[in-house]
Amino acid sequence: MNITDQKYQEIVDYISGELNEEGRKSMEAWINSSDENQKIYEKILKKSLFVRWSLKSNQIDTNKGWKKFENRLNSRVRYISWFVAAASIAIILGFSIPFLWNQYQENQELISANQSILPGKKGAQLILSTGKQVAVEDQSKRIKEKDGSFIHLDAKTGLEYSKSETSSDKLIYNTLKTARGNEFSMQLADGTRVWLNADSELRYPVQFTGKNRKVYLKGEAYFDVSHDEKKAFIVNSYNQEVKVYGTEFCINAYKQREIKTVLVNGSVGVRANPTSEEAKLKPGELGLADVQAGTIEIQKVNVRPYIAWKDGDFVFENESLENIMLRLERWYNVKVFYMNEECKDFRFSGDMKRYSDVSNLLYFIQETSNAKFEINKNTIVVMAK
Repeated sequence: MNITDQKYQEIVDYISGELNEEGRKSMEAWINSSDENQKIYEKILKKSLFVRWSLKSNQIDTNKGWKKFENRLNSRVRYISWFVAAASIAIILGFSIPFLWNQYQENQELISANQSILPGKKGAQLILSTGKQVAVEDQSKRIKEKDGSFIHLDAKTGLEYSKSETSSDKLIYNTLKTARGNEFSMQLADGTRVWLNADSELRYPVQFTGKNRKVYLKGEAYFDVSHDEKKAFIVNSYNQEVKVYGTEFCINAYKQREIKTVLVNGSVGVRANPTSEEAKLKPGELGLADVQAGTIEIQKVNVRPYIAWKDGDFVFENESLENIMLRLERWYNVKVFYMNEECKDFRFSGDMKRYSDVSNLLYFIQETSNAKFEINKNTIVVMAK
């Protein structure tokens, strides 16, 4: 790359979002001024992506990785090291970055030879109390419910329910559904914020009346509950109930027999089913509920891997390939086929923005394990090397 060290650093700062408005516009003008500049920018962008996504597994040969690092070392390593520090990536994983970069062009083409699979986007289906369905993609409007409440719908900012007085104690419900490949956010009438992940459903009252604030979840959602000591906020998922008065937490209820509740701050009470005892969670704890057995197992965990999706990240912490591929199925709206069952047990750790082509993610898993991938139309084929 025929650029100065200063220009290289400016590109790095642009990618990491550290340039001011004037610097950002100047950099964008430089990138768009020639095809050569565009290629330089894309090459550095991919390098930064690689460092963010330096996956590891129990199959990495660290000695071999170090030798490859020594053989591939180049004059830009100080900038790569800067990226590693910024992303808090383990040093040994950083050793493999130059090698992965030099091998990228050839192997990336093998993974994505058939087509590109783009990430999910904002979108959902709103079902009103009358049964009418409203697609919330690419539009902005205001809807009046039959109790007089107004719903502000915006494809970019989400749904927002206005709190209004009602003389009736009868609850009327709306339902928000996200398909695979979609996510959406909303604000309930009490001010509670909800982020709904892909392939999920939330049923909730248009206005909260009565003694509590109860909603029904299938799939995954992050809640930032508006504080109200007089009215508990309750999330019901297949009869598991999480009870709070004002706090932040995430519930993963894709599997009825394994519902995960992760507490970010505050406190929550969790019942596996109506007849089971309530278990209290502290911040940084995971409650793993079995609805049928009526049991809850509490574990101390790193919260971020469970909630990173809300902020647009994939974070895997010693996670099985089978679970990783389940996430990709929902977010990229793809099918996964295993040629070799043993691949499901491979384990990985990593951190990456999830608004990226799936081939970028698959590349790093492939390069750091015995797993191999092929993309055939809308299907990811997984096999052993």
